[in-house]
Amino acid sequence: MVAKSQFKGSSATLAQLIEEVGRSGGRRPVFQYKVPRSIRWASTALAVVFVTYGAAYTDMSWRTAREVYGNATEDDQRSVWFKLKTFGPVALGVLPIILAGGTKHITSRLVTEMKCLPPVKNSTVPRCQLTRHTPFRGRPVTIIRDINELSKNKTTKIFTGVGPQGMEDKATFVFFIEDRKATSFFDKIYIFSRSGSVIRNDARILDCFFNDVANNKLLNKSILTQILSRTSAKTQFHSNNSKSSIKNIVRPKH
Repeated sequence: MVAKSQFKGSSATLAQLIEEVGRSGGRRPVFQYKVPRSIRWASTALAVVFVTYGAAYTDMSWRTAREVYGNATEDDQRSVWFKLKTFGPVALGVLPIILAGGTKHITSRLVTEMKCLPPVKNSTVPRCQLTRHTPFRGRPVTIIRDINELSKNKTTKIFTGVGPQGMEDKATFVFFIEDRKATSFFDKIYIFSRSGSVIRNDARILDCFFNDVANNKLLNKSILTQILSRTSAKTQFHSNNSKSSIKNIVRPKH
């Protein structure tokens, strides 16, 4: 029996880890995941199967319905109920098409990269930059949200303490994040793979991003916001000083 790798944690404390994320200013990803080629091909193949089945079913149903309708009596042909009963099953052919689109859509909701961005001017709320890829052409799509606009389900555990990064789970290999600012139902959910890479191999940082204060007294957005806003302010201060120094150095003398 192979022993499972246990979470050892990073050498830094959680506060130091958050400060490191804040100092990066969005240059270093907090989370990364490369969607395996097998998943992309499998979702495409499954979608093709659904489309093929849907087309074949629609064609067969249509031919059968026309034959039944042609052999019916004039009274039956004038009956609305008879028409619905005869041609209604043809509409079911759209279901495999919907399943095909759903298969590709689910794959496109996988987050491939997450970064932490500093708060906007006159705000103390850190922001998340999430990157995914379009379902058919595979082009990257990026959104930016305040961390208050992203959350997980109360029953979802991101940090489990199991595995090299502390987020392995026997029951699930992904977890879901809800976008409260999404304008469409289909854009509301983002999928994070537990096989992704977390900064410093420490999944506690993800709990800080997506946990509400009531769920966890240690790993929550309140702690994250306090540390990141302080760290971002320091980073911006030093950055502005550095720019001023550079301007003074390169400014021509009169």
